[in-house]
Amino acid sequence: MIAEEYLSRSRLFRRLKSGPHGQIVELYAARRVKDGLAGHGTWRSFNLFDGLMNWVASRCSKLTDLDEGMVERYLQHRSGQQSIQPGRLGGARGRRRKSEPASSPISER
Repeated sequence: MIAEEYLSRSRLFRRLKSGPHGQIVELYAARRVKDGLAGHGTWRSFNLFDGLMNWVASRCSKLTDLDEGMVERYLQHRSGQQSIQPGRLGGARGRRRKSEPASSPISER
């Protein structure tokens, strides 16, 4: 799915666009569409942006205070909140149930 299709259906995008940083969100969305980037990456990007803006507000900071050091502190905060496992999908699709074996038994001939 291309970014434009995703944006036409995304509640997260609509919420961010109507928020206090709507202009920034719209500019970023236009860039994603221009680059033809996939929908899941777009969701992740907007989700990260949303988390960063909420974190900045919770620190009683302004967007103009944002610099590389502040982003680094946010990423450290975020990594403490959730673990990121490379190569695994989020949600139930990427998880194995405890009752499932680690690998399928192979029958010998």
